[in-house]
Amino acid sequence: MTKPAIELDRVDFLGRLSVANRRRLLLGSTRAVYPAGTLAIRPGGPRVVFLIDSGLARAYWTIPDGRQAAVAFYRPQEIVISNTFLDRPPWTFVQTITDSTLTLLDPDNVRALAEHEVQVAVAMATNLSLRVRDAFRLITVRSLGSIRERLAYDLLTRTSQSQLVAGRLEVRATQTQLADSIGSSREVLSRALRDLRAAGIVETAPGLVRVLNPQQLVAIVSCFVT
Repeated sequence: MTKPAIELDRVDFLGRLSVANRRRLLLGSTRAVYPAGTLAIRPGGPRVVFLIDSGLARAYWTIPDGRQAAVAFYRPQEIVISNTFLDRPPWTFVQTITDSTLTLLDPDNVRALAEHEVQVAVAMATNLSLRVRDAFRLITVRSLGSIRERLAYDLLTRTSQSQLVAGRLEVRATQTQLADSIGSSREVLSRALRDLRAAGIVETAPGLVRVLNPQQLVAIVSCFVT
């Protein structure tokens, strides 16, 4: 296994388009600020397509008992497409993890451009292929990643779920509970948590972990590669 020196390439969606196609894509668009913890997309909701200008979001699946699993993380310059824009969509939610500025696009305009402009269709296909790659990576991190990577993923999932309920990126769990969750020992987990704390990514108290820098946790997870 090798580790890249920098994060794997992200998708600058607009950067893949000509000036003319960027202008066409942005026709009828509006800009909005979504506070941290907002559900920007939910199954059965309206069709939504947006570009992330600033901030951080995650896509996740959930099951009836309330457990959640992140399947993607979105950062600036990426495009996010709602389930209802696709045929036979998955049951996916998209949540803003930090205060995020979004450019909301006209779904009908985006679809028409993708159908008639090859460059836009290629950009959309590239985006979707990288979403699949990222989903595979997150699955692999959960089972084969290092302790640091598995802990980063676990904290992102737990604290994002807490944010939806309590409005805070924090998890109330003992180190033993966190260790059991990622398949490690309390001693090893404690060292990994101490490193995250020293880097200013989290702060801890007995039975509590609060995430200060979710972007850095996402970077840890996203740098996983086999």
